[in-house]
Amino acid sequence: MLRLALAYILRRPVQLLAIMGIAVGITALLVVLSVMNGLIDLNRQAIKSTQADLHLTPVASNHVQSFADYQRAILDVDAVDAVAPRLVAYAMFSTPGYYTDYSNSQAANHHGIRVVGIDYLLERQVSDFDLLIEGIDDKENCFATASVFPRPGIIVSETFLSSLPPAIIHANGRSQAQLELGALPAVLPPAGEDLIPHNATANISGTYKARDFRSAMDVVFMQRTGIHGLRYNLLGNNAPEFTELLIKVKDGTDMLAVQQQIITSLSKAHINVESRNGFALETWQQRSATILSAIDNERRMVAIILMFVVLVSAFGLFASLSALVREKTRDLGVLSALGYSPASRANLLMITGGVASILGCGLGWLGARAFFNYRLQIIDFLRDGLGVQLFDPKLYVVEGIPAQWIDAQAAWVITVCFALCILFTAIPAIRAALLSPVHALRHN
Repeated sequence: MLRLALAYILRRPVQLLAIMGIAVGITALLVVLSVMNGLIDLNRQAIKSTQADLHLTPVASNHVQSFADYQRAILDVDAVDAVAPRLVAYAMFSTPGYYTDYSNSQAANHHGIRVVGIDYLLERQVSDFDLLIEGIDDKENCFATASVFPRPGIIVSETFLSSLPPAIIHANGRSQAQLELGALPAVLPPAGEDLIPHNATANISGTYKARDFRSAMDVVFMQRTGIHGLRYNLLGNNAPEFTELLIKVKDGTDMLAVQQQIITSLSKAHINVESRNGFALETWQQRSATILSAIDNERRMVAIILMFVVLVSAFGLFASLSALVREKTRDLGVLSALGYSPASRANLLMITGGVASILGCGLGWLGARAFFNYRLQIIDFLRDGLGVQLFDPKLYVVEGIPAQWIDAQAAWVITVCFALCILFTAIPAIRAALLSPVHALRHN
């Protein structure tokens, strides 16, 4: 019966076309999913690059809370490796020589920006900050600026720097770009008193290569404390020492258990941990849940759309098997005369469809796997041979074709596609089983 099924497949070009249709559909589905997996992995790495395993937001308070108190309590938890403070401020910026009126954002030449104050030595222990500023040689002095009159140093993204107008001053024979920053004071004045924003001039001491598109244009880094720090220059002494804490935990640790241990340790240190007062302790995934969910949802939508390609291919298999039943009606009648039962005739069609499905799914898997293994060579061929650049470095932050092969995902796709093909095979098989032997033998 298997030999007869193979004969039906190999001697009919339309059957081979149905197999190739299944293979192409599965290849397209697996290739797109692998590329989507790679892009999602890049996005997750980019989102996490400026974040840590856990983020702690303290309770809002009228008095300045000490970072040292939080640090001691959190480091008492065995699973915690390091803690780093951040002071985040929202400011307007402009460049020297341009008119700035902070009371009228529509008429003035300035924009909003988020200034993140960090302690470099602690920050590098909890996040991938060193990778962001890998182009800066002296990382420990990354905020230092060479100037006759030293000003606070800030680090901006390469994209941000390229968007600035040519507002350049000269200091010690070197060109140094500057930004004028303005922010509200940490404590607003009583009603009736003038609101005077805090202004500061900062030198751009270096750039970072943004891995997260969301931080490419509106996030700059600055020293948190000290005479050249964010708190002293832009917020004032009434500002908090930090607005969030980044916490790194040991690998393989249960995050839920660590969160509970940290909360317990803070409570023992008489630190307010009531969520209704603004306290929060979240993983980086919880903190970025909206965008991560959107990315995963996009992958699911793409998979659903491409499944229609496989569905059309499976329908092609159904059409070819239905035509096979019509063409081989007399053969089926002869088999019935030789003692083949209706179940045996149905089984013959099921074997024919099953073999075609296996060949189509197998070729589809091989095609997708070959693309994944040789994607770099494919990129070179498209670029050098055809002049096609899939991901232009000027427009995208990815290099080559980012892809990630997940065996479990590929196995699930192949299983679903095979089941779909078998389902479409069952209809012609039932028709072959119900065929009348007398009518089949009289068929011309």
